Amino acid sequence: MKEFLKFESVGGSASADVKTAGTYYIPLDNILICETGGNGVRLWQCDGPGQLGVVRYYEFETTEDPTDLVIALNQLLAANPGGKSIELQITSPANQSIIGWSFTGVAII
Repeated sequence: MKEFLKFESVGGSASADVKTAGTYYIPLDNILICETGGNGVRLWQCDGPGQLGVVRYYEFETTEDPTDLVIALNQLLAANPGGKSIELQITSPANQSIIGWSFTGVAII
């Protein structure tokens, strides 16, 4: 069964592609790494079998320093109990929010 990351975006004046507030789901298959980068946090994935050399990343733009979000995402992925979706809840710092997100595909040869 595929697993998904469920997260809330409050929307705003982000430079990311998706700036609309709402609940979103992204697939968690083939996660490579979660790191700070760009305008916030990047969650890297490979595209799976038959897609050698192709990776993609989701970028989450945040209102505050993204370090706590990277820690929360890595802990969430490490403790994944399975199921249809894993919900990301940002609790620290109190005013931290996702204001936008993007999807980018990259070919690496």
